[in-house]
Amino acid sequence: MNWKKVNGRWINQSNEVEAIEVIKVIKDILISQPGKTVGIITFNSKQQTKIQDQIDKQISEDEEFSSVYNQMLTRDLDERVFIKNIENVQGDERDIILFSIAYAKNEEGKVYNRFGMLNQKGGENRLNGAVTRAKEAITVVTSIEPEELNVANTSQMGPKLLKAYFKYVRAVSNSQVDQIKAVDQEVNENVNTHVKEKELHFDSPFEEQVYCQLRNLGYKVTTQVGMSGYRIDMAIVHPQDSSRYILGIECDGAMYHSSANAKERDVYRQRFLESRGWTIERIWSRNWWKNSSAEIERIDQKVKELLKDELVREKVVN
Repeated sequence: MNWKKVNGRWINQSNEVEAIEVIKVIKDILISQPGKTVGIITFNSKQQTKIQDQIDKQISEDEEFSSVYNQMLTRDLDERVFIKNIENVQGDERDIILFSIAYAKNEEGKVYNRFGMLNQKGGENRLNGAVTRAKEAITVVTSIEPEELNVANTSQMGPKLLKAYFKYVRAVSNSQVDQIKAVDQEVNENVNTHVKEKELHFDSPFEEQVYCQLRNLGYKVTTQVGMSGYRIDMAIVHPQDSSRYILGIECDGAMYHSSANAKERDVYRQRFLESRGWTIERIWSRNWWKNSSAEIERIDQKVKELLKDELVREKVVN
């Protein structure tokens, strides 16, 4: 993760200085890492347009940039540079993702916090979708520090998670271990372990069936649980403490088996989540279609096992 600060200004709902910096970063990647794929994500459509305009400008003025950029356009569609805003980036993945935040002081030196889609109900799902688009690396190009985002009065979780995510990227970029731990704790306490009523979201009929069967067993289940930029398909609420989860569940379909990159990323992802206190169980779609009852029984037994372990630890402490 890289945190790149520039001195841009918020003018006409866009930030030209950031857009120019993004083009510089793209050029460097295309020249120094020619095999890597790149995606650009903005937080509004005007910044998306501003970046596209800058690319067109550089193609006409910079022969070297024009050469490497046009060469990239000869690749397959899923390997070309994309420029999208947070509203329409779902499903796209690239090796390296660049975020152009755009938010900045205006000409009067004030920062106006307008979070668009993020400040709507379910906006945190948009953010989760955006920050998980990178296969290998993320660079955040920004004109403000996280502390300049005023999220205290926002009723939705999206802007709060955005501020926490910026803190996290900056801390990782600067190798500030204490800050990384502090942000993890902040996210865990305020988002992950505090269960909220959320809209249900399923990526497939398979996931919906898993959810319904778990509910039939009497468990309360939340879908699309976010944690430090990662998303867990669903999580079972602790039967004896509704403020936290007891088990995370990942549902993997047939496409997963044919993707070596997906497997490699998921090993790292699961280790990361487990290092933050999650217990993760995985349900494979092929096993589900073969014997769904056995899979649900396995999950049920795992929850009971975790509850039993907690009881034993409590007795030891007391």
